[in-house]
Amino acid sequence: MTKRQGNRYIVCLIFCLTCFFTGWGQPTLDPDLKKPAKYENRTLRAEKTGEKRFTVTRRFFQNTYTHYNYAFNAEAKLEKVVNDAKAQHIDRYTELLPFYNYSLEATSTQKIELDSVIYKVNAGILLHDLRSNWMDNLYLLMGQAYYYRNQLDSAYMTFHYMNYAFAPKDADGYDLYIASNANEGGNAMQVSTEEKRNLPQRVFSEPPSRNDGLIWLIRTYITQGNMAAAGTLIQTLQHDPTFPNRLQPALAEVTAYYFYNRPQYDSAAWYLEKALPQAADKNELSRWEYLLGQLYGLSGNRAAAKDAFARAIKHTLNPVLEVAAQLQSTQQFDNINEVDWQAAVAALEKMAKKERYTNYRDLIYYTIARIDLRREKLPEAQGHLLKSVKYSFNNPEQKTKSYLMLGDLAFEQQQYLNAKMFYDSVETNQLPEADGQNLENRKAVLGLVTEQLYVLQRQDSLQRLAAMPEADRTAFLKKQLKALRKQQGLKEEESLPQVGGPVLLPNASSVPTDLFNTFNAGEWYFYNNSLKSRGFTEFRQKWGNRPNTDNWRRSSSASNLEPAQQVPEAGVTGQEAEGGNELSLEKLLAPIPLTPEQMQVSNDSIRRAQFLLGMTLQQKLEDYAGAAKAYETILEKFPNNENEAEILYNLYICYQYLGKTDQMAQLKAKLLKDFPDSRQAHLAVDPKAVQESDSTQVRQATARYEEIYNMFLSGQFTEAVDAKRAADSVFGVHHWTPQLLYIESIYYMKVRQDSLAIQTLGQLATQFPDHPLAERATNLISVLSRRAEIEQYLNNLQIERPAEDSVALPVEEPVKVEEQKAVPPVVPEPVIREPEAKAGKVPGIVKDLPVSDSTRLKKEAPKPPAGTQFSRHAQQPHFVSIILEDVDPVYVNETRNAFDRYNKEKYYNTPMNVTVVSLNDKVKMVAIKGLANEQAAVDYIKKAKEIANREIIPWLKADKYYFIPVAEDNMDLLMSSKDLPGYRKFLQQLFPDL
Repeated sequence: MTKRQGNRYIVCLIFCLTCFFTGWGQPTLDPDLKKPAKYENRTLRAEKTGEKRFTVTRRFFQNTYTHYNYAFNAEAKLEKVVNDAKAQHIDRYTELLPFYNYSLEATSTQKIELDSVIYKVNAGILLHDLRSNWMDNLYLLMGQAYYYRNQLDSAYMTFHYMNYAFAPKDADGYDLYIASNANEGGNAMQVSTEEKRNLPQRVFSEPPSRNDGLIWLIRTYITQGNMAAAGTLIQTLQHDPTFPNRLQPALAEVTAYYFYNRPQYDSAAWYLEKALPQAADKNELSRWEYLLGQLYGLSGNRAAAKDAFARAIKHTLNPVLEVAAQLQSTQQFDNINEVDWQAAVAALEKMAKKERYTNYRDLIYYTIARIDLRREKLPEAQGHLLKSVKYSFNNPEQKTKSYLMLGDLAFEQQQYLNAKMFYDSVETNQLPEADGQNLENRKAVLGLVTEQLYVLQRQDSLQRLAAMPEADRTAFLKKQLKALRKQQGLKEEESLPQVGGPVLLPNASSVPTDLFNTFNAGEWYFYNNSLKSRGFTEFRQKWGNRPNTDNWRRSSSASNLEPAQQVPEAGVTGQEAEGGNELSLEKLLAPIPLTPEQMQVSNDSIRRAQFLLGMTLQQKLEDYAGAAKAYETILEKFPNNENEAEILYNLYICYQYLGKTDQMAQLKAKLLKDFPDSRQAHLAVDPKAVQESDSTQVRQATARYEEIYNMFLSGQFTEAVDAKRAADSVFGVHHWTPQLLYIESIYYMKVRQDSLAIQTLGQLATQFPDHPLAERATNLISVLSRRAEIEQYLNNLQIERPAEDSVALPVEEPVKVEEQKAVPPVVPEPVIREPEAKAGKVPGIVKDLPVSDSTRLKKEAPKPPAGTQFSRHAQQPHFVSIILEDVDPVYVNETRNAFDRYNKEKYYNTPMNVTVVSLNDKVKMVAIKGLANEQAAVDYIKKAKEIANREIIPWLKADKYYFIPVAEDNMDLLMSSKDLPGYRKFLQQLFPDL
């Protein structure tokens, strides 16, 4: 009985302890809130704090409600936010890992959840007594929510508030100085809250959150980049004698984070080692151990790094991390002989055979390949990379890495064909932008190299076939023909009738053969090879060589053919065009060089390919050994060729980079002996003098061709053609400009010298393939080659065009203006007087001036600049005029056509009319009508000016034209007065930046 009564008292005592010893709230908190008008007269529970005694019963209920209704839910939501951010995080183990396996950018995207946490916390504070034991926990959750929301200023203010609001108080509830000797028993280094808690408190209560707030304050400082404040607080807490032991791993964590961001990797590794107990689970523990190994490796402590990677392998549940740790562990050595490579490779290969790692075989073999590269075993590395590609199914990023490493391996070994093939398989969108651009540049160069290598391989094979005895060659070709037919599913003895050709019909009297009359009992037709063969043969005899597609697919593919594909090439008969894809011995024999003429063509192809290969290897890839080999091959097989001087000099440069001084001396002597007056010989003797001479020649050539360009543009065609011919004989073809070639071709088209025009346009497209004019030149070549056909077609058309759509003549007559009376000087007045004399009208541009309304004019435009006859009409319809000075009408008309095309492409919803007007013999104006007002004209000019020299008129240099906006009334005045300088001066005052 006594024991039963004693148990009853013990239960009551424990119940009281759970309510009383969970921590002490702060009664001095006084929220100062501005309430909405609807709730101004209502008092919150927090505002009633201190009005009543905080009894045990009230404490119990307040703690229970605050904890389970608010703090618990808010903490659960916050944990979910962090876990979701961790689930989204992807680590790249080839790089230094981030310190945490989540980012604030990821957590801040979950604003709804974090706002819910902040709402819960605020409700928990304001709707309960502030003396509750969970107030400090709620403020800590609020600061954490702001931190994860990436609102660092709000997080800082919250943690800073906790530092002061929940600091220790004296017996009367007054604040004590923090870190001050003035307090009784105080210490200048004591800033934390001393946690003197007995056993029941430790079991049934939470520790005060102010010390946790100090740790979070350090994290906030570091994230903000305030390293000085973070370092000061870290040192203070490290020397604080009352800082609790439970938070020592957390302090070590933020200290490691501090040194990680400085970066001081040795100190970061030291403190991260102490912070490992702070890891939430095994996955985070193994991740931190991997990061620890990286930090030790960066600081040069390879033994500790290897031990950390071994621990990560032991603890991790992530196969990717395990493979990466295996690779990193094998790289922690000072001497290559210190590592047991075979054991490392065997461990990884053992992993690859396990079913658990099936989805990670691509990564495993890629890791083995990297180990092989470290061991300098290149064939083994290539084999493992090919296995990595083979087993890469759902990991395009890893496949890209494997192909990229395969390409790099082949490129370093000068296996350019394989390198190009592997690089073509790389998905550049999986690479960083800079790496992707570098890869594209390398692929472009390798394309030039592989093109020449394919030419060499093809011509070498053809010449080897030509050197074979005829019987052996025929037997070889028949064997190849048989293999090709087998690839296409054709029989060797078939005569391959043409698709759609004549069909052999049986005699009407003959009875169709029953394919199934020899059926043996129990034998299916498709298991009988003889029946199948006979049926196939009879089908081909009846229907011809039909593809294995139904009528719908065949008709669909035929309708989708381009017209160019349906017309045979010139010089090819229809029968040859239809049978061009048929396999035959004659077709295989055709490209083999059996005659001296064919052999000469083949040798020329080899020589050109070798020369281009050497130039590309030397100038683009800096592979001087490969380039030297190509040049040596040319000199050996094709002596006394037309490029011998250039080849000797290029080989001389290659030997210079390779350090072959003896061969350099021999080549220099040969150059001076065989080509004493060549530029290459002078370069070998005195390259500086040649460069100075070249720079002088370049300046002279540039100036001369600039003069020729201006001569073409101004209409001096005969003089320009003669001057260009003379300049070409002196300077060669290296100083031409695309603009010069284009306007020269326009002149040849005008005088109907189409062959010269096509030749000039072809030189433009070949010499300047990246210039905007290259595509236009290609299109013009296509049109010129069909000029007669197009003109005949147009001449045969019986179409009457409306007058307004008539085509302007290429050469326009000067505009005739009626005689007009002298215009009296205009006196500046509020309203501008119009000239009394009536000027001549330009068709399509100038219209009759409306009757002036003084009141409308006053509202329409501000007062014009003094001393000018022009005025501003911002709301009137406007012209945009392109002024061309000293430009021949041929190119003026070409400019008109160019802007007409531009308007139809860019302003297809706005009707515009483009006409040419001659202000005088030297100045022409291309006027664009259809702009609604002044602002529309200004916007048009700004857009057109940006792209005019690239897309609209790239053949016309920028100093030959300029844009001006012209109102309709001002156009009348401009056409009557011809005062273009005065109008430009007027525009400068209105639009100084136009």
